[in-house]
Amino acid sequence: MDLSAPINELKRKAKLLRSETGMPHNQALDRIAKDEGYASWSILTRKYEDQKSKPAQKPKSGYLIKSLPFDEDYQAEAIELANSTFDEDIRRTEPDNPRMTRELWNADDYVNNHHLSDHMLPIDSEYALSLIEAFLVHHVINLATKADRMSVEQD
Repeated sequence: MDLSAPINELKRKAKLLRSETGMPHNQALDRIAKDEGYASWSILTRKYEDQKSKPAQKPKSGYLIKSLPFDEDYQAEAIELANSTFDEDIRRTEPDNPRMTRELWNADDYVNNHHLSDHMLPIDSEYALSLIEAFLVHHVINLATKADRMSVEQD
């Protein structure tokens, strides 16, 4: 699916169209979708979600993580999940400075320094991975806030 811009930018175009024309937001979204070649915004987003890459399949049975640092297999899986979750969270949060927010993102740093701490051990690997999906959004918001501050300082 080739869109002319990322979903968050298309949403912003719809907001601009709404403010320029006074049309309801849902009609502005549908107009943007039609410009992209889709009958409606809901169809555009459904097709987008269907074609998006899915995170790697988690192991069928977890194991106990007893110490840090992680073993290489868990770390690779956690980094892959963190990257895909970051993409989803940045799409959902629609930061004002997405490029700079992406530049600040470092999955390796997140997994090794923000994901788990010694006081959480031992922990099931499946549960540990689910924490990435549950709490990474807070880290993304912090990065977006930092990107906003950096953007203001550059102006």
